[in-house]
Amino acid sequence: MDACSGDAEWPAQVAAAIYAGVDFAIANPVIAQLLAVEEAPGGTGSTHYERMIGRLAELIRLKAPVEARLPGSTDEALVSGIVGLVGDHIRIDRTDRLAELRPELVLLTLLPYLGFSEAQRWSNQMARALGGGG
Repeated sequence: MDACSGDAEWPAQVAAAIYAGVDFAIANPVIAQLLAVEEAPGGTGSTHYERMIGRLAELIRLKAPVEARLPGSTDEALVSGIVGLVGDHIRIDRTDRLAELRPELVLLTLLPYLGFSEAQRWSNQMARALGGGG
Protein backbone atom coordinates (compact mmCIF):
# COMPACT_ATOMS: atom_id res chain seq x y z
CA MET A 1 0.00 0.00 0.00
CA ASP A 2 1.36 3.42 -0.91
CA ALA A 3 -0.08 5.55 1.89
CA CYS A 4 1.34 8.74 0.45
CA SER A 5 -0.42 8.21 -2.86
CA GLY A 6 -3.21 10.57 -3.78
CA ASP A 7 -5.25 7.42 -4.44
CA ALA A 8 -4.89 6.13 -0.88
CA GLU A 9 -7.81 6.61 1.49
CA TRP A 10 -7.62 9.87 3.41
CA PRO A 11 -6.88 8.28 6.82
CA ALA A 12 -3.86 6.57 5.23
CA GLN A 13 -2.69 9.88 3.76
CA VAL A 14 -3.01 11.61 7.14
CA ALA A 15 -1.18 8.75 8.88
CA ALA A 16 1.61 8.85 6.27
CA ALA A 17 1.99 12.60 6.79
CA ILE A 18 2.22 12.14 10.56
CA TYR A 19 4.77 9.34 10.26
CA ALA A 20 6.85 11.36 7.79
CA GLY A 21 6.80 14.43 10.04
CA VAL A 22 7.72 12.48 13.16
CA ASP A 23 10.43 10.56 11.31
CA PHE A 24 11.88 13.88 10.12
CA ALA A 25 11.85 15.18 13.70
CA ILE A 26 13.59 12.01 14.93
CA ALA A 27 16.30 12.27 12.27
CA ASN A 28 16.69 16.06 12.55
CA PRO A 29 15.67 17.23 16.04
CA VAL A 30 17.59 20.51 15.85
CA ILE A 31 16.07 21.41 12.49
CA ALA A 32 12.60 20.33 13.66
CA GLN A 33 12.93 22.60 16.69
CA LEU A 34 14.00 25.51 14.51
CA LEU A 35 11.11 24.93 12.09
CA ALA A 36 8.71 25.13 14.99
CA VAL A 37 9.88 28.54 16.18
CA GLU A 38 11.69 30.55 13.53
CA GLU A 39 9.99 33.13 11.35
CA ALA A 40 9.97 32.53 7.61
CA PRO A 41 12.60 34.31 5.51
CA GLY A 42 11.59 37.80 4.45
CA GLY A 43 9.78 38.60 7.69
CA THR A 44 6.34 37.92 6.23
CA GLY A 45 4.98 37.10 9.67
CA SER A 46 4.16 33.57 8.60
CA THR A 47 6.29 31.20 10.63
CA HIS A 48 7.47 27.79 9.58
CA TYR A 49 5.34 26.51 12.45
CA GLU A 50 2.17 28.09 11.04
CA ARG A 51 2.88 26.69 7.59
CA MET A 52 3.58 23.24 9.03
CA ILE A 53 0.28 23.33 10.93
CA GLY A 54 -1.54 24.68 7.88
CA ARG A 55 -0.35 21.94 5.54
CA LEU A 56 -1.59 19.00 7.62
CA ALA A 57 -4.76 20.85 8.65
CA GLU A 58 -5.47 21.56 4.98
CA LEU A 59 -5.01 17.87 4.10
CA ILE A 60 -7.53 16.97 6.80
CA ARG A 61 -9.92 19.75 5.79
CA LEU A 62 -9.86 18.66 2.14
CA LYS A 63 -10.02 14.91 2.71
CA ALA A 64 -12.04 14.21 5.87
CA PRO A 65 -15.73 13.88 5.10
CA VAL A 66 -17.64 16.92 6.34
CA GLU A 67 -20.47 14.78 7.69
CA ALA A 68 -17.98 12.80 9.81
CA ARG A 69 -16.72 15.79 11.76
CA LEU A 70 -17.68 16.13 15.38
CA PRO A 71 -19.11 19.49 16.45
CA GLY A 72 -16.55 22.01 17.64
CA SER A 73 -13.48 20.27 16.29
CA THR A 74 -10.98 22.46 14.50
CA ASP A 75 -8.35 20.99 12.26
CA GLU A 76 -5.73 23.59 13.18
CA ALA A 77 -6.15 23.08 16.93
CA LEU A 78 -5.84 19.34 16.52
CA VAL A 79 -2.70 19.57 14.38
CA SER A 80 -1.20 22.20 16.72
CA GLY A 81 -1.61 19.79 19.62
CA ILE A 82 0.14 17.03 17.73
CA VAL A 83 3.03 19.28 16.69
CA GLY A 84 3.22 20.50 20.29
CA LEU A 85 3.56 16.93 21.58
CA VAL A 86 6.37 16.21 19.13
CA GLY A 87 8.05 19.53 20.00
CA ASP A 88 7.79 18.79 23.72
CA HIS A 89 9.51 15.45 23.22
CA ILE A 90 12.32 17.19 21.34
CA ARG A 91 12.67 19.96 23.94
CA ILE A 92 12.98 17.51 26.84
CA ASP A 93 15.36 15.28 24.84
CA ARG A 94 12.91 12.39 24.48
CA THR A 95 13.30 11.86 20.73
CA ASP A 96 13.86 8.17 21.50
CA ARG A 97 10.15 7.96 22.40
CA LEU A 98 8.83 9.63 19.24
CA ALA A 99 8.70 6.45 17.14
CA GLU A 100 6.45 4.85 19.78
CA LEU A 101 4.23 7.93 19.74
CA ARG A 102 3.40 7.80 16.02
CA PRO A 103 0.43 5.36 16.24
CA GLU A 104 -1.02 7.35 19.14
CA LEU A 105 -0.74 10.57 17.14
CA VAL A 106 -2.58 8.92 14.25
CA LEU A 107 -5.31 7.77 16.64
CA LEU A 108 -5.57 11.22 18.17
CA THR A 109 -5.78 12.87 14.75
CA LEU A 110 -8.39 10.55 13.28
CA LEU A 111 -10.54 10.28 16.42
CA PRO A 112 -12.73 13.38 15.86
CA TYR A 113 -13.54 12.28 12.31
CA LEU A 114 -13.91 8.52 12.63
CA GLY A 115 -14.76 7.75 16.26
CA PHE A 116 -12.63 5.57 18.53
CA SER A 117 -13.05 2.11 16.98
CA GLU A 118 -12.42 3.17 13.40
CA ALA A 119 -9.55 5.53 14.37
CA GLN A 120 -7.96 2.70 16.38
CA ARG A 121 -8.32 0.33 13.42
CA TRP A 122 -6.57 2.82 11.12
CA SER A 123 -3.88 3.52 13.71
CA ASN A 124 -3.10 -0.19 14.05
CA GLN A 125 -3.26 -0.82 10.31
CA MET A 126 -0.94 2.11 9.54
CA ALA A 127 1.48 1.14 12.33
CA ARG A 128 1.87 -2.27 10.68
CA ALA A 129 2.16 -0.77 7.19
CA LEU A 130 4.48 2.10 8.09
CA GLY A 131 6.56 0.41 10.76
CA GLY A 132 5.35 1.47 14.17
CA GLY A 133 4.19 -1.66 15.93
CA GLY A 134 0.53 -1.68 16.84
